[in-house]
Amino acid sequence: MKGILYILFLMVCVGDIIAQTTIKGKVSDTKGEPLIGVNISIKNSYDGATTNVSGEYSFETSEKDSVILTATYIGYVPQEKKVLLNAKIVTINFSIKEKINDLKAVVISAGSFEASDEKKGTVLKALDIVTTAGSNGDSYGALKTLPGAQQTNDREGLFVRGGTGAETQTFIDGTWVRNAFSASIPDLGARGRFNPFIFKGTVFSTGGYSALYGQALSSAVILETIDLPDRSSANFNLSSVGIGGSFQQLAKNKKSSYGIGYNYTNLTPYFLLVKQNVKYKTAPTVHQIDLNYRIKTSKTGIFKFYGYMNHTAIDIQRENVSSLDYENDAKKYQDRFGIKNKNAYANFSYKEFFGKDWKLTAGACFSTNHDDITIQVLENSGAITSDSNFKYREDLGITNGNILASGKLVLEKDLNNLNTIRFGAEHIYNQERTLVKYQPATTLINYLPNILNENLTALFAESDIYITNDIAGKIGVRGEYSTLLNKANVAPRISAAYKLNRKGQLSVAYGMFYQKPELNYLFQNADLNYMRADHYILNYQYQPKDRLLRVEAYYKTYHSLIKSNIAGAPSGIANSGKGYARGLEVFYRDKKSLKGIDFWISYSFLDTKRDFQNYLKQVQPDFAATHTANLVFKKFWVKRMFGINGTYTFSTGRPYINYNISNPNNIYANPDLFMTDRTMAYHNLSISANYIKTIKKAFTVFVLSVNNPFGFKQVYGYNYAGSDLNKNGILYSKAITPPARQFVFLGMFMSFGIDRTQEAIDNNL
Repeated sequence: MKGILYILFLMVCVGDIIAQTTIKGKVSDTKGEPLIGVNISIKNSYDGATTNVSGEYSFETSEKDSVILTATYIGYVPQEKKVLLNAKIVTINFSIKEKINDLKAVVISAGSFEASDEKKGTVLKALDIVTTAGSNGDSYGALKTLPGAQQTNDREGLFVRGGTGAETQTFIDGTWVRNAFSASIPDLGARGRFNPFIFKGTVFSTGGYSALYGQALSSAVILETIDLPDRSSANFNLSSVGIGGSFQQLAKNKKSSYGIGYNYTNLTPYFLLVKQNVKYKTAPTVHQIDLNYRIKTSKTGIFKFYGYMNHTAIDIQRENVSSLDYENDAKKYQDRFGIKNKNAYANFSYKEFFGKDWKLTAGACFSTNHDDITIQVLENSGAITSDSNFKYREDLGITNGNILASGKLVLEKDLNNLNTIRFGAEHIYNQERTLVKYQPATTLINYLPNILNENLTALFAESDIYITNDIAGKIGVRGEYSTLLNKANVAPRISAAYKLNRKGQLSVAYGMFYQKPELNYLFQNADLNYMRADHYILNYQYQPKDRLLRVEAYYKTYHSLIKSNIAGAPSGIANSGKGYARGLEVFYRDKKSLKGIDFWISYSFLDTKRDFQNYLKQVQPDFAATHTANLVFKKFWVKRMFGINGTYTFSTGRPYINYNISNPNNIYANPDLFMTDRTMAYHNLSISANYIKTIKKAFTVFVLSVNNPFGFKQVYGYNYAGSDLNKNGILYSKAITPPARQFVFLGMFMSFGIDRTQEAIDNNL
């Protein structure tokens, strides 16, 4: 009996052995590379194994029929497979995806320089801007040191990749800023209106920007205001050009804050010490007030308000170009240009997360701008040029004003990992009005005011698509309708990025962009169409620790640009212009190679031609330089709390119309010579030094900055007399130059309640 039982027991054991199934296979990533240490197991069972150095695994199981086999690995998406145990050996291979996260994922960088706390590709933060020599604390001045931007210091706006200043638009918290630059006068540049320290993030898009934004043919500057401050603080500044102060109050519960700031600028004392080549009847004088309020509406929601009010006055008098040869002329003329500007801006924004992975962003803004402009020609009534002898001969008064109100709503859904979809709508109301008064010596003519009203409505949608940490794309579309043009447009945009390795990546982008003609043309002919630009961009980015290399090539085509002096068109204005821009840009920033030195180098090659405005043919425009290069360096001695910064800028000469190489009285008689001359090359060196010291618990920075200390001659172009010939039989001309060779700034900035020492050290090294 015992023998029979033993035999039966042995048969059962053998049966069990026979019933064992071997499961084996290999695990690799999506690139086919074997993965070591992946856990392979049967779900709800202890049977399993771990992959070896070849990514292979093998184990036995007594499970029968079918099982669920799982593959799990830290940093990768778990994968399950249903397996039929219908053979002694079952081979199951896995290809698992790396989990997508914002620390490892590829970043689409084509056409975009981004600086924020959330993004890795930081380029320029607020402290970068104010410590960049030559920027004079102006965000747009610092952006000019990046590739793509032109050194057009003789006119208003940011000129990018062959586009005019009007082709770059600024957005704050998602909404459009109608008047981003301060009031300016002809042949002199203008500063941006906003303090860089109110922003936590900056995106400088040189092309191919998001479908969330529109009405910019070339470029977008996208700014995001800060949220709640870390603590209450107060600031005071005193400089060679003005005085100011501000305070920020954080609530005890740290859920809300408010602040106010005031700055007064007056260059009269400075101009008394530093001679200018123009006579200022009123030196640039600015009163500026900033207001802000922020409150957390929930654990995830925040409401923000930012307001700005500004009053600017400038009045200059300078020699008329027709009077340069005064020794041989009994009379001499001078030109007077005066402007009084009032500007107000208010921005409201709200963000909240709700539901399952939904985000709501809402924004609204209101702005108003008013310019009173006086243009006079003054005639000397005597043989001696004294101020008392100059009497007005002609008087032109222009009153411009605009009102902007806009609202924007964006909904965003987090699909999984970093994959998102966002969509929304935007509405902009814009009113432009102008009144012109012309008074010759004996007659007064008042032209009736011109008023334009426009409602522009936009719908947009965009999706971020992450296939793996190495492959990502963005696809979007924007549609707009303008009541003023009575026309609509649809603009598709797409971009993609591929991570070559841990530090390098490739990005491509394509986009179609529309913009209304400038309103001064619409006053003359309301029956115009949108202008259009198509962008094609290829970008390579390499970013090891504390270094960044960007190389970007682009091609841009222009369609339906505005042309004037067109026969048969209303007022001679029509959408018959065209053009192109193509180029190569290089940017390299390094905080590591040279001990204690942060520097960057940028280079831009630009080949652009356009036929627009009153151009005779398609030529390189007068604001474009073929080659532009910048070298920026910063050195900070921590022990001494002393820093020195420098910026050197070079650009080749820009084209201009030389009326004296054609028929002096009619340039149109010889169009082959149109825009064939070039100005001299542009050189500029700016140096600044800063010293940090704590004075009675106040964080204090002393700044000394000198622009163009070596006095490089800088010529932006030439102005010509209309028909007056000098003794040599050619038209009078005068070079367009800065009002002075050098500019010196000396300032003291004090912060109470907050120590920014470590921030200064971290951002300078």
